[in-house]
Amino acid sequence: MVLGACCLGCRSVDDARVLQVLNQRGFGRPTQDANREYYIGIGDTVVMRDPNHGMYNGVVEAVRMDGVITLPDVGTVYVNGLTPAEATQVVAMRYEDYVTNTDSISIEVTSINSKKFYVTGAPPRRAILQPFTGDITLLDAMVKSNVDERLVDLEEILVMRGDPENPLIIVCNYEDIARRGLTRDNILIRENDVIYLTPSIAGYIAWGVDMALAPLQPIKEFITGANTIVATADSFGQGGYGNKNKGYNYNY
Repeated sequence: MVLGACCLGCRSVDDARVLQVLNQRGFGRPTQDANREYYIGIGDTVVMRDPNHGMYNGVVEAVRMDGVITLPDVGTVYVNGLTPAEATQVVAMRYEDYVTNTDSISIEVTSINSKKFYVTGAPPRRAILQPFTGDITLLDAMVKSNVDERLVDLEEILVMRGDPENPLIIVCNYEDIARRGLTRDNILIRENDVIYLTPSIAGYIAWGVDMALAPLQPIKEFITGANTIVATADSFGQGGYGNKNKGYNYNY
């Protein structure tokens, strides 16, 4: 009985720890829409402009994984999730003790590295990570990802907008877009969207064959590697270093 109570106690503690790390809102990142207004993210590069104070003008910083940049005199400033205008206000406030006029200070994004979307589903069943550069439609995303359309049910492409409880799932008919010019389903992709490619009959067959042959992959790699070594040695022997009729007999 005591042992059971201890186990239940441990379970409740573990559950509480799990809840601490589970994503409770959005995709797990800032949830703004960069198509409407850009917001700074981890890995982006920003530059500080201040033409009235040369020591601060042109300072370039990458946003660290903890969401901050390091600026002269004021040190670290948190900018993750802020728009450039909001970041400008925060930085200007930090410099009020160092300059008499902060109106000339601005923060600009010079390199975008934080925005992504994902393509997964049909064979080879490997998720593709794509940089999100804005103004990307479903057609753009499919072309950028070099999708093998023979393996995909083009009438059932799922665009999933993640949420811990109520994800938005949009079923799109890509056949209408690419074959008939009907662009109703050519929706604008947002950062963090997941595009799921539903396999066609050919896709399911290819997937099954790939799974059946997976145990033989190490043998295939071994044979391919051995053939490469033999071919390289033979080419070396035929290159004038030894007997041209016998690639393995080298006469230096």
